[in-house]
This record gives sequence, C-alpha cells and structure tokens, in this order.
Amino acid sequence: IEYAARVGRERPTVVLNGDAFLEDVSFADPDVINIFDFNVLAGNITTAINDTSSIILNQSVAIKYFGSDNPIGKVMNIRFSEYSRDYMVGAVIEDLPTNSQLNITALVAIDEPAWAGDSIFRTWFGSKTHLYYALRTDADHNSINDRLDLFIDRNMPEALYQGDNDIKPSDMMSVRAMNMTDLHLKAVGFGEHRESGDINTVLTFSAVAFLILVIACINFMNLSTARATVRAKEVSMRKVLGASRTKLITQFLGESILFTLVGLLIAFAIVELALPAYNQILLKNIAIDYGSRDFIQIIVLSLAVGVASGTYPAFVLSSFRPVENLKANQSNETRGAANFRTALVVFQFAISIVLFVSTSVVYGQIFYTKTLNLGYEDENLLIIHDLNREETRPQLPVLVNELRRMEQVENVTWARYAPGVPDQNNALVRTPDTAIDDRDLIGYRRIGFEFFKTLQVPILAGREYVENRDTEISTDDVRQGIATTKPIMINQLAARRLGFATPEEAVGEIIYKNVGRNAEKLEAELEIIGVVPNVHFDDLRSPLREEIYELRIDSADAITIRFQGDPASMVAQASSLWSQNVQTVPFDYDFAEEILAEQYQTEQGQGIMFAAFSSLAILIASLGLYGLSAFAAERRTKEIGIRKVFGAEVWQIVRMLVFQFSKPVLIANMIAWPIAYIVMSGWLEGFAYRMENLVIIALCLVAGLTALLIAWATVAGNSYAVARQNPIKALRYE
Repeated sequence: IEYAARVGRERPTVVLNGDAFLEDVSFADPDVINIFDFNVLAGNITTAINDTSSIILNQSVAIKYFGSDNPIGKVMNIRFSEYSRDYMVGAVIEDLPTNSQLNITALVAIDEPAWAGDSIFRTWFGSKTHLYYALRTDADHNSINDRLDLFIDRNMPEALYQGDNDIKPSDMMSVRAMNMTDLHLKAVGFGEHRESGDINTVLTFSAVAFLILVIACINFMNLSTARATVRAKEVSMRKVLGASRTKLITQFLGESILFTLVGLLIAFAIVELALPAYNQILLKNIAIDYGSRDFIQIIVLSLAVGVASGTYPAFVLSSFRPVENLKANQSNETRGAANFRTALVVFQFAISIVLFVSTSVVYGQIFYTKTLNLGYEDENLLIIHDLNREETRPQLPVLVNELRRMEQVENVTWARYAPGVPDQNNALVRTPDTAIDDRDLIGYRRIGFEFFKTLQVPILAGREYVENRDTEISTDDVRQGIATTKPIMINQLAARRLGFATPEEAVGEIIYKNVGRNAEKLEAELEIIGVVPNVHFDDLRSPLREEIYELRIDSADAITIRFQGDPASMVAQASSLWSQNVQTVPFDYDFAEEILAEQYQTEQGQGIMFAAFSSLAILIASLGLYGLSAFAAERRTKEIGIRKVFGAEVWQIVRMLVFQFSKPVLIANMIAWPIAYIVMSGWLEGFAYRMENLVIIALCLVAGLTALLIAWATVAGNSYAVARQNPIKALRYE
C-alpha cells in the first residue's frame, strides 16, 4: 500500500457572523490528497490538510458563505457533536464531479484526541469512516483481501468474541476491500457520500429494455414474413429482371435499418419529453449527452436492431422462386415458416406475461409493507432532529417540558434514534445462570420517559420507565464497584432468547449487560421492569430482532411528539420554541409517516417503471398479434367466403380465428408462469416481511387471463370485420 486515508463525514453546525447553518463536513487523513485528484483553485491544500485547525472548501460552499470575497484566511466556527473549533480556510477546490461516489464539500484533518479521545475510530462494530488506499503498481488487490481475516483474528479484542476458543473473530465479522469504480453499484452497508446505485436494478431494467426491443424485432419479422403474400410478385419480377439474391437481401436489410433509424429519431424526441418525469419518479438526474460516446453506442445499437430484425425476413423474401409466385401473386409458405412465426408470438407473450406478473408483485409488496402493522402508530408524530450536539444537549429537558405544555401535544419522548431510523447497536447480555463467555448479542436502543406511551405501544407485562423513580445505567458506578440494580425493558423476542417463557415470567428477573470499554468486561446488573411487543422500528428489509430498551435521561438525537390537530400549527409552535432556546442549530424536523414513506421510494419508482415497461411490452405484442391476425384473415378471405356460402355464421368464423391465435397465448402462459414465480419469489427474499408465494400464483393466473382477453379482443376485431363481408366479394377478390 502506497497511500491510505480514512474519510468520514458529519453534519455539524457552522456558525459565521452570528448565523448558524447545517453543513456536510468531511474529515480525513492527509494522504487523501495523494489518493484523489483535487483541482485547487486557491490556497495550499497540502498545508491545509496537515493542519488540524484549517479547513478546505469546495467552490460552491466557498461562494455560499463568502460570496465573491477571497475566503482564504477567513475563520469559520464548526461545532461537531463532540467538540467545536475555529477553522481557518486554507484552500478552495473545484467541486467534485457528480459521477464521483465521493462528495467532499468541506474537508478538515482528523484530530483523534479531540474526537472523544479517538474512541470513535476504534469501534469494531460501528466505524465512522471509510478507508481508501492506493496500491503500488506491483501490488495485487486480491492479496489485501486474502489477508483481512487474519488481520481481524490478530487485532480484535478478546472481549468482543467472548473468549470462546471455538470462535474466531473472523467468524463474527468480515471486512472486504473493493475497487473504487465498483462503489456506486456494488457497495454494501451505508455511509456513502452520495446515494449508491444497485447493480441488480441496472441489470434488471437493462434486461427489460432488451426484451422489449426483442418483442419489437419479432413484430417486424413476423409482419414482414406475413406480408410475403403481398410482396411475392415484386420479388419475382425483380429476379426476372436480373436482381440477384444478394441485392434483394441488401434491399430488405436497408429497409429494416431505415425503419429503425426513423424510429430512433422519434425515440429521441419521446425521451427528451419523458426525461423530466422519469427523473422525478426515480429520483435521478439523467440526461442525454449528444456529444458523448454514449450517443455513438445508441446509434450502433439501433443499427444492430435493424440488422437483427431484418435478417430473417430478408432471407425469406429473397428466396421466392419466380415461376411459383408470378401466376398467383402469392408465396408458397412452408409449414416450418408458419410454426416459426407462432413460436415468436409465444415468446412475445411470455415476456409480456412475466413483466405483468413482476409489476403486480412489486406493487403488491409495496402495498403489503404500507399496510403491515409496525407495532406503533406513526400518524401525528413529529420528529425533531439534531439533539445530540454539544450546544443542544443541555436544552433537552427544557424543550421536553415546554413541549408538554402545548395544547396540541399529547405526549413527548426522546431517543437515540427516531422511529423508522435503523439502529444497529448491540450489547452482550446474559442471565445469572449463564457464564460470561456465553453471553448473547442482543440489540439495544436508548430511549427516554414515555417512549412507548408516545408511540402507543402496549406494555405486555410490567410497566414503563417512570420519572423521579427510574435512573439510567452509570458505567462509572460499575467501574468503582458501587452495587446498584438499574431498570431495563425488553421485547418479546429478547425475553424468549433469555429463556423466559412468558412476558410475565420475565418481569422482576435479573440480567447482566456489558458496559464500559471492550477489554474491561464490566457488567451492569439490571432488573426487567417491563416487556413490550416486537415492534418494527427499523425498515421492513430488516428482520425483527431481540432488543433491550435502556433508559437515557439527559441525551438524545431526536424528540418525538404525538400531537393532535393541524400539523402546520404544531411545526410552527415547535420551531418557535426551538429558536428561543437553541440559536446556533437550525430547526430540523420530519413526520414519522414521511420517514417511513422515504424507505420505499426506490421500490415505488421501480414499480411505476415496471408498470410502464410491462404495458409497453403488452401493447407491442398486441400490435404484432393484430397485424398477424389481419394478414391471416386476408389470406383466408376465399375460405371465409366459401364457409359463409355453406351457412357459417359470423360468430362461428370469428370463434375459429380467435381459437387459432389463442393457442400461442396459452402456451406462452405455461412458459411464463414458472419463470415469473421463480424470479419474483427470489426478489421477495430481499424483504424480511413479504407477501406469500400463493399471491404470486394468483397474479400469474390474472396475468394469463388478461393476456388471453387482450389477444381475443385484438383478433376478434379483425376477424369480425372480415367475417361480416359479403361472400360474393370474398369469392371474386382474386
């Protein structure tokens, strides 16, 4: 490794000229300037990154705070959650490009001693930074990953893996490095500077787009070969006049490519009109760069589509024999060609049905998650953020007490994380009968008084924390050997994990929880005072976990308010109270319903796109079927006339033609159903709480019936128009 740098980011308060702002500020080791290419516009970036009292701003942030003035040497007071400091602007850099996963808008050097004695950088299960490194030219990236398990085994403190000789630290956690170019689409975990993409989503939509192109190509092939009846005389005359088969193939391929290029021009127009809505749905900012390599690739793709769709018809049409076709002006179609066309129709509708089912499952899962009982009532909950700051922590009791006095407020509580915000903290917990080396790893949340009352979560057994009666765990007391038993609340899963058969049985029992630093093996003695149901505080992609709820009186990150009446009025009152008591941190709030809705915005956008794609696929397939049925009816005009002369009714002729085109759709259903079931049941595995697989089967049946009805309606319209004609015209049309 040639260079290595940790890079993290917080959102501290920036105070300048008496005004307070929230700003993203990154912190990193000095090697960051050797790993990344920063275009320095002013100042000295090397000096700035090596000085823990200097700050580097990008151009946008520099203009935001200093306008047209030279920012170099100007001082900004920045208040992180753990400490505050005056920083002098030492350099200004150009904004990083939007296609970079790194988004440094302001940068300071890491100062470990100032940051809570560097403890946040030494937490094994909760890193505050990403580690970037640059390899020497002769080094192998894979050799780094091959040695990371040994690194963990060698360095993880024994207390974290309970000292069990059968357990290695690398059995509990893994660390893997990846190439920076893979970060956007393949990174796992959280904490990226910019929103990550998903390679599976990209591949899925690319596959869907490809399948729609395939359906369109199939239409062109089917309709071109079906029109062989019309073009048989033309081809034969050209051959008689000396045209070679090569020239005919070139002509038909040229026609196909010309159709495709005209379609491409229309497509560009549609894309330009649709992009604003598309970006809004998927929360992206995509645009076509007509001067880029992408544009050339689109042209090449269009040419490839033209060749792919035109090759088969070109060879079929150019193969006609003049002697056989000139007399009747029609081609002698082989049974193989007809079967091939039928197979293509089957393939078309199989794709359409799979897309129809996929769309229905996506929407069904979104509806399922929205209607699932989370275990708490999320309506009329106002969340106030940014309480876990140096200047806001002392104001917590004042804010809570003043909020409780407001007429609209029913209950107020606080917690380390707001409802709907994932909390991955864990603790080692055991009962008195369990050895210290056999402790269970159980999730825990830090909460305030009236937490469950505010969220309207029932207490199954025991009681909730009560003010002036219950106190929080003191690590210093445990370290000094002061024997005190503190209260604790747990959920049903935790009660079962700890060996209690019922919630009532757990109340009053003693458990022990690790506190202090990893190597100390200190434990607090806790009495279970209450058991609550299993509540979905995290998103529904995460399974319910065993949790203990630890009382934290004087610190929190969020205040949760249950209110009644007008939400806007509640926000205005809370904002006014905040500005009276906290002048240096902007008021930041959310409603619990909005937090939950944001968790599934991605799936919502994907569902809309899937619906559009599946509708387009079905439309294109139906257009193809319409064209084929029209040509089939035209070829059978004389047959239909004879049938009518012999007494056939219009409905009988329509039924005959409809049945002929129903068979490919029925076969398509048999092919599409198992594919749709396997693909979508696999997609649902990504959700801890999901629809039953029986719903997918039901949706397959609905999709099949819908496709069949569309096919019937498409074919019946053509068939009826032909069947009701006067048989005299039908018999004379040749």
